[in-house]
Amino acid sequence: MKLKGSCFVLLLFVILVCTPFVMAGSDATAAGDNTITDINAHYKVIPEEEIVHVTKRIVFINNNPDTSYWRGYYSNCNSYLPESASNIRSYDREGSLKVTRDQGNYHVFNFNKKIWHKESYTFFIEYDLRINTNTAVFYLSEYGDNTAVSLEIPSDFDTYLSRDDYALEEKKYSNVYKFEKGQEWPGSCLVDSVRCTDYCILKETAHLQEKDVDVVIRYWEGENRWAQEMMDTAIESLQVLEKTWGASYPATYNITITQANISETGGYGGYNEGSKGIWLLHTSSNEILIHELAHYWTRACNFEQLWMDEGYADLYTYIVLKETEPEKAEKRKERFLQKYENLKTEYDIPLSEWSTPDRVDAMTLEEVDFGYKKAFALTYALYEEIGPEAMKRSNLRFMNSNTSVDAEIFIQSIDPSSDDYENEIKKLIYI
Repeated sequence: MKLKGSCFVLLLFVILVCTPFVMAGSDATAAGDNTITDINAHYKVIPEEEIVHVTKRIVFINNNPDTSYWRGYYSNCNSYLPESASNIRSYDREGSLKVTRDQGNYHVFNFNKKIWHKESYTFFIEYDLRINTNTAVFYLSEYGDNTAVSLEIPSDFDTYLSRDDYALEEKKYSNVYKFEKGQEWPGSCLVDSVRCTDYCILKETAHLQEKDVDVVIRYWEGENRWAQEMMDTAIESLQVLEKTWGASYPATYNITITQANISETGGYGGYNEGSKGIWLLHTSSNEILIHELAHYWTRACNFEQLWMDEGYADLYTYIVLKETEPEKAEKRKERFLQKYENLKTEYDIPLSEWSTPDRVDAMTLEEVDFGYKKAFALTYALYEEIGPEAMKRSNLRFMNSNTSVDAEIFIQSIDPSSDDYENEIKKLIYI
């Protein structure tokens, strides 16, 4: 299995940074001092329009004493909106607010009045985010001093939220998830909502070294682009895996790839069930699919320990990408190695004892991620040390082994170049 990737996750940030207009001779203080933002945010999934419509009611309260005695006032508010936000508009009860785009994705919302000390101002922001007909994936990321959030989704959608401290109101045609004021927002809340339709089928044939292998993509209505991307990735990657692994496709069956929701994948990006096929999270990137395809080879190696299976799957994801998308391969490698460096001071898990839960959640995600990254760090270092041809030879030794490959057999099969390097490998495995 592989941790969840992100194919088209929509990140929703709203950061209100209020900056005062300072009158001549004023000594009003810097932005945000002694001010309060009270926010009511509502997200509504409208699949027939392929949007999430977002409405925010914002009350800005000026408690900044440096704006008293007519020395200054607040006249606008800067807000960071997601890059994918469209149809942006803002207004108060008297009319529209002028909105201008600042640097990056910051927008300036100009008030229709001056807000002096001990005054408040209420205004609204609305915008849309694009989704697919049957899949809506985005984050609730709210910033404010006092924030309430509601999320309305049609009741025929299967919805997963990465936090469970909400109140659920079940209506006739929709479900409303409510986060009341006073609740903390220390991080983003993932919303992964899917309406599972009957599966559509896309079928092609991969012409491999020793046989033709049929590849079938099972996908929901409206997910044609995802299906074609996964098909193109599968056909190309199977051929590269044969070449770089040094062995032809080892399974005796064809391959079925099924689009799945987060409940079906247990929170992972996907998993490989052998002859039953690959279940792939609908947000997963082609990197996750390559990882799952690599498992057809790792499963043929008789690996005894999980880190070997997952480390090699991630290593050969990098090797395939190095041939097909070199820039992406290098970025992925650096990201993985940096994540390992960041996590290894917090977690102390020997790879020989590493395991993964059936389901991953916010509580277990980071520890699971550490194991994947440590396994990749070991196998990548090995690849760099002995080179691709020696890797191919050891791969064949694994596949031809008549017994399960434990750590000792693994080390003997890869034939480390020195005793010192062998000791380094043992440290990563056992310490």
